[in-house]
Amino acid sequence: MRRGFVIAALLASTALLTAPAMAAGYKFDKVGTINLQGQKGHGDIVTYDRSNGMVYVSMPQGLDVIDTKTNKVAQFIQNVPSPNGNDYDSKYVYVAAGDGAGAGKVNAVVVIDKKTWKEVARVNTKGTSPDWLAVDRRSHVVYTDSDDANQMEVYKAGAKPALEHVWALYPANAKSGPDVAAFVGKAHAIYQSDDSFVLKVNAKTGAIEAKTDVGVPLTKKGGTKGEVYDAKTQTVWVGTTDKTMIVLDANTLAVKAKLPQTGGVDQVAFDPGLGLVYAFEGGAKGFDVYDAKTMKQVAFVSTGIGNTHTGDVDTRTHAVYAYAGDGAVVDVFKPVKE
Repeated sequence: MRRGFVIAALLASTALLTAPAMAAGYKFDKVGTINLQGQKGHGDIVTYDRSNGMVYVSMPQGLDVIDTKTNKVAQFIQNVPSPNGNDYDSKYVYVAAGDGAGAGKVNAVVVIDKKTWKEVARVNTKGTSPDWLAVDRRSHVVYTDSDDANQMEVYKAGAKPALEHVWALYPANAKSGPDVAAFVGKAHAIYQSDDSFVLKVNAKTGAIEAKTDVGVPLTKKGGTKGEVYDAKTQTVWVGTTDKTMIVLDANTLAVKAKLPQTGGVDQVAFDPGLGLVYAFEGGAKGFDVYDAKTMKQVAFVSTGIGNTHTGDVDTRTHAVYAYAGDGAVVDVFKPVKE
């Protein structure tokens, strides 16, 4: 995701700050605030690691590692320039460092050892501004996008990733380029945002098997943004910069629903255990909550802090980790059954 503020209406409701928000039979209690290491600002993707219970937060410069057992920062890896997407396998955390075009800029996949929390490799990407990054933990493959080259790059995972493929994305003359995608291993599919489009990319061959223009207007932050996949309903949820959440059929990419967003979305997260979709919205200073089964917006939860534009869910405890960049904090919310 490119740096800067998400264009969105600035909404902060006093009621939401003082009373728990409600969603699909749940209220959202704020159970903690984690003070992060590193500077305040936009930052980027938040990823919950199911293998060790850690949460990775891409700061404006560097990567914070939060231990969900203590809700404290366990490590801060400082020397990661302009980190965007991050993901993991059993041994390593992979981070897309995306300084952008220009002399001396760093554009690379940075590999961090999960035992020592030290960088073990930095592999330059073919295109500049690598953005989204995901790991196929079964096939040991790392995917990342280049915003500037409008392409997806595929690397063999490990201590020093090796480039295997470069796949062109659509549209050919993209204005903002690819954004956050959803990798679905069982379906061998990657659902990729690009300008106002959503693409279904074959994760093995790179073939674009389906595409749809959802019709959102492009801003300087793009159009289609973060995506998640719901296996139970066979849908893909796509946040946008246009205050509209798009729900697509996962097979055909036909639009099934268009739902309101409180602000422009960056990252979207999903809790399959509770069937809740979370859309994090920097300008709105909080996140929307949707019921995946009924396809309805059911709550807005405010942090009251700008750049609350990314977050993820601890799928064991269902706790929501919302990164509020302007405060350099992660607020933790717990859905409580009513």
